[in-house]
Amino acid sequence: MMRSMYSAVSALSAHQMKMDVIGNNIANVNTVAFKGSRVTFKETFNQTLKGAGASTGGRGGTNPMQVGLGVDIGAIDVLHKRGTPERTENPTDLMINGEGFFMVSDDVNYINKYYTRAGNFVLDDYGNLVTQDGYKVLGYMADESGNLKSSIEGLRIDRSVVYPPQATEPSPTNPDEDVVIFEGNLDSRAKASDTYDPKPDPTVNADPEKNGIYELDTTITKGKAIYVANDDYKESIGGETTIEVYDKLGNVHKIKLVFTKKEVDIDSGIATWNVDAFYLHPDGNMYKNGDSNIKVEGDAIKDDGQSEDGFQYGSKDTAGSFQQESFTLKFDNKGNVLGDFKMTFKLGKNITNGAAPLQFDINLKKLTQFANESNAGATYIKGYKQGSLEEFAIAPNGEITGVFSNNMRRVLGRVAIANFKNPAGLQKSESNMYIETRNSGIASIGLPGSNGFAQLSPGSLEMANVDLGREFTNMITTQRGFQANSKVITTTDEMLQELVNLKR
Repeated sequence: MMRSMYSAVSALSAHQMKMDVIGNNIANVNTVAFKGSRVTFKETFNQTLKGAGASTGGRGGTNPMQVGLGVDIGAIDVLHKRGTPERTENPTDLMINGEGFFMVSDDVNYINKYYTRAGNFVLDDYGNLVTQDGYKVLGYMADESGNLKSSIEGLRIDRSVVYPPQATEPSPTNPDEDVVIFEGNLDSRAKASDTYDPKPDPTVNADPEKNGIYELDTTITKGKAIYVANDDYKESIGGETTIEVYDKLGNVHKIKLVFTKKEVDIDSGIATWNVDAFYLHPDGNMYKNGDSNIKVEGDAIKDDGQSEDGFQYGSKDTAGSFQQESFTLKFDNKGNVLGDFKMTFKLGKNITNGAAPLQFDINLKKLTQFANESNAGATYIKGYKQGSLEEFAIAPNGEITGVFSNNMRRVLGRVAIANFKNPAGLQKSESNMYIETRNSGIASIGLPGSNGFAQLSPGSLEMANVDLGREFTNMITTQRGFQANSKVITTTDEMLQELVNLKR
């Protein structure tokens, strides 16, 4: 009789353990990325009363006779089924859309690693991506070119990082690179003006004299050299546009281009256009071809600089010099550019604010001349100024991309994740973290979305995978099991009482 009592006692202990696990599951029903556990029982020892017997002669065999001695905990398994996603729109919230774990560490050398599914990360005062408890999220940081480094380290989003400027000039490995490309149309209906003088003189008094297609006027802005459209040629101007280019220090330089129709050959239909340019200096002056440092003395315009150190444009000859006149652009009778289509510019050291002189070409090949409104303009300009980090975003492949004030983007780093051959073999630590065990296997580290690793869901969190309906059902069956075994104990006690009473 004592066997039934002790069997019931073992059942009470087992059911109490199961209720503890159920209680913990329900307590963490709203814990980020919590993985619920389950309890399974196993039978313990058995007392063999009679062994099995083999069949002999005309008699058959007999089965063994055994009495069980109770129940024990077979296993407490962590169920790694993925939880329901919750959309948060927080840029540092991440969810692994499949198998795998984030890696975090509180070690300076990142040797001690912990693993977690909870992606509710934040930034600390140094820009480190960390857990709520300050553990650094591990991954691969990128260099200044956006290339990922080879070693695992803590991810950092540094607000002080800058994007270096790029000059509007060809790369050394590709000297024929197009750095400024114009497209659009010049109105063929513009009036040809064969009296146009393409050689303005910046020292001419502005009063009554004309200075090419534009005349010099210092009355609009006192003390500044301003070129205004010459009324005699307004009907010949087919288009005006302004572009911004950048030197090696990221300084912005504005250049205004004016397209003027000069003449049309009646026999061939070839139309000739002149392209004039003005450098719009921040001090308010407008520089013409060959100007450098314009200033006004009385009504006279003087250029104190040397043309090679100022603003130049035109075509390059074999010696590398420039035409000191307007650039000539020709169109055939089908409206396509004919002949030379690259207009060369040079910004000398007198106007680059300490940067090296800037030289580049504008490709006008894609311009057309049809009987339609003029809309010629730059569709591509290489270069940008220095930019500071304004915001960042994490992509599904784990890339952390910075958006800079110069509209450029660069990879700052990439989140790494780890997989295990047996995730159920991991040991729970604290704060939703796990550590490796001998039965989990060694972590296989990779990048989200590559080589079989799951992608991330940025702006989302994985919720607990606890099923309340199942937990309440398990709670009921556990409670009934506990009650039933309690009844075994009381019933056995009554039987023992009857046994004691036999001597009376």
